[in-house]
Amino acid sequence: MSQPEPRAGGNRALQAFAPGAELFVLKPWIGWLALLGDWALIGVGFACAALWPHPLVYLLAALLIARSQLALAVLMHESAHGLLLRGQTANDLVGQWLAAGPLFLSLRTYRAGHLKHHLQPMQHDDPIVAVFGLGDYPLPRGKLVRRLLADLCGVGYCLSALRFARGDYRAVMPKVDKSPRQALGEVCSMLVGNGLLFGVLAWSGHPWLYLGLWLLPAITLLPLLGRVRAIMEHAGLPAAADQSRNARSIVRPNAQTFLFGPHAIHYHIEHHLYVRVPFYHLRGLHRQLAAAQLLPEGNLYQGYGGVLRDVSDPNWTSAAR
Repeated sequence: MSQPEPRAGGNRALQAFAPGAELFVLKPWIGWLALLGDWALIGVGFACAALWPHPLVYLLAALLIARSQLALAVLMHESAHGLLLRGQTANDLVGQWLAAGPLFLSLRTYRAGHLKHHLQPMQHDDPIVAVFGLGDYPLPRGKLVRRLLADLCGVGYCLSALRFARGDYRAVMPKVDKSPRQALGEVCSMLVGNGLLFGVLAWSGHPWLYLGLWLLPAITLLPLLGRVRAIMEHAGLPAAADQSRNARSIVRPNAQTFLFGPHAIHYHIEHHLYVRVPFYHLRGLHRQLAAAQLLPEGNLYQGYGGVLRDVSDPNWTSAAR
């Protein structure tokens, strides 16, 4: 099998680089474990809130559940690339029913927009730029704080939903053709997933936890975590054929990546260069690229705080650290 080509534009050093063949090997059991782990953490959050009813416990449970919702979205992303399971049917079925559906998302719709993003990141018609508002960075720090607070208060979610409903993103989002059976399956995955979750909580005597610890974090904390993740990945970077130049990476897993970059999505340069590498091999790919000195130093960070500082400073430059 021929070595996959990186999305390196005219970067000859990257074009000549050959990652280890083992980095492209799909291991479905890891995908299953990741799904199981995310849902287990969600269960832990609900159980702690039910057993120890205290405002601080509720807050920590909401944060853990929102983080796990983001992790499910990352596994939906993995499924969109066909990397969750072997076989398109199984990959899409599991990705929709166990990751996208419970979050009221459509895997097919997401896939269309996301694959367009990978073709030309940070172009004017990049769906990620439009949905997350990444086109005006760097920006004043106060404006960034207001955006993050709007997400935390649920305003960002409501505005985004309104824009989708009005068709504001129609010009940049690819049209997705779905059969009636496919559309029905997506709706069923949303209703069944959330119905089961509510049913289990109601059966245990805590139905209100569905509203307080599933829906409320989904429209407040989850958009906040997702925006910070999106900012780290691309905000303020130029459109370029060499996709090592218009993405960032957090260089090692830490507490911040657990919260904002689950399932190795924080190795984002690596993912953009080699989209066929599953999430559990991205760290190995990072090590190989770093050893070959093929990662731009200005796009490598220790944590998310440094990125937020750089993209919100009026004197920001891509080399600022």
